[in-house]
Amino acid sequence: MPAASPADVLAFWFSDTARKHWFARSDAFDAALRDALGALHDRAAAGELDAWAATASGALALVLLLDQAPRNLHRGSARAFATDAAAVRHARAAIDAGHDREVDDDARLFFYLPFEHSEDLADQDRAVALCATLPNPLFHDYAIRHRDVVARFGRFPHRNAVLGRDSTAEEIEFLKQPGSSF
Repeated sequence: MPAASPADVLAFWFSDTARKHWFARSDAFDAALRDALGALHDRAAAGELDAWAATASGALALVLLLDQAPRNLHRGSARAFATDAAAVRHARAAIDAGHDREVDDDARLFFYLPFEHSEDLADQDRAVALCATLPNPLFHDYAIRHRDVVARFGRFPHRNAVLGRDSTAEEIEFLKQPGSSF
């Protein structure tokens, strides 16, 4: 059944089933997410759900719809990154409002990931600082790794093909290395 509220989004995303697929590719999970959250993602992308940002749970649901959902819904296409700027804007406002301190650590991470997904170095630096406050040191390590790629190239080279950008010779060599894409 498609989600209709912030509570529905959070129930889906933080379910035991979804947790297993947060950072892994799964066509079956992508299809389930499309059925559950696809329509709400489209509405969030159009700005129709901005009022959700008034509460911690609503802001978190909105950030999930703009940052995490498109990576599953539009995997392998430019649309996977089309709402990144909106996700950063809402994450920034949520953090400024203290919403990240109103949720548990697992949920708090998702307020911080839009900064880690940004190709702006200042956002990357903020992701590193924010993830350093999380109890799991792996999240801080991943933030550093993301920041180092953007510091080196000014962008994520693994996105170049789907975004229609030409890769430099240095980026092409980098992409041949294990762990060069996230």
